[in-house]
Amino acid sequence: MGPVMRLPVCAILVLAFGLSAVPPGVASEDRASGAIAAASVPRLYPALFGTREAFSPDNSAFFKWTGMLARFAAEQRRSRGPCGIGVFENCEPAEWRQLIGELRGLSLREKIVRVNDAVNRHPYIPSMVNWGESNHWETPFEFFRKSGQCQDYAITKYMLLRAAGVPAAQLRLVVLRDTHLGLDHAVTVAYVDGTALLLDNQLAAVVPAASVLHYQPYYSINEQGWWLHRGPNARYAGAAEGAQVE
Repeated sequence: MGPVMRLPVCAILVLAFGLSAVPPGVASEDRASGAIAAASVPRLYPALFGTREAFSPDNSAFFKWTGMLARFAAEQRRSRGPCGIGVFENCEPAEWRQLIGELRGLSLREKIVRVNDAVNRHPYIPSMVNWGESNHWETPFEFFRKSGQCQDYAITKYMLLRAAGVPAAQLRLVVLRDTHLGLDHAVTVAYVDGTALLLDNQLAAVVPAASVLHYQPYYSINEQGWWLHRGPNARYAGAAEGAQVE
């Protein structure tokens, strides 16, 4: 693993609902075999962090994620060009535009490394400082204006890679538990040649997700749907309504 970047924790809602039962739309567990069947889509990649996964195309319960996507789409529609000095509304942040240009022509792995490096350079700012609430999910434009906390790094990396042409099927935002720190956290995962690569604001380098043994996922999500993680290395059984992501 790369060197750890010691950063303050963040606090965001793990789920929009409690996890005392399997939410609607998720494939049910096969009690006899213990296997999780993927609902609606075939499994294209190995499950993350040694878990089993159940897929649902219904993201409606994840209002922080869907709300961020809607706000970002509105910001892009309103954008009239690059932001000038002291201008923050109805424009694209200069760094966003510059990075999109830099990513053109790079290989997928090069895009992932460039995005991770660029976003991790921003200082950690708690959501409470920026927004007066503990779990605001920033759009990339908001992040480049204000910086942010763990989910905001993850969102910005995800959306930069999407803007650079990486399909949603190859990307996920993952909400998980860091068992070393005893805190919850959010990261981006990108798949390259079938390998899950981890983009993490707590790590200086991009590393294979399988090399990090102290992360236990609650769920992962992209624009196509979400995955519930089950099994001994998942946090599903212990997730409670209102749990906080660090």
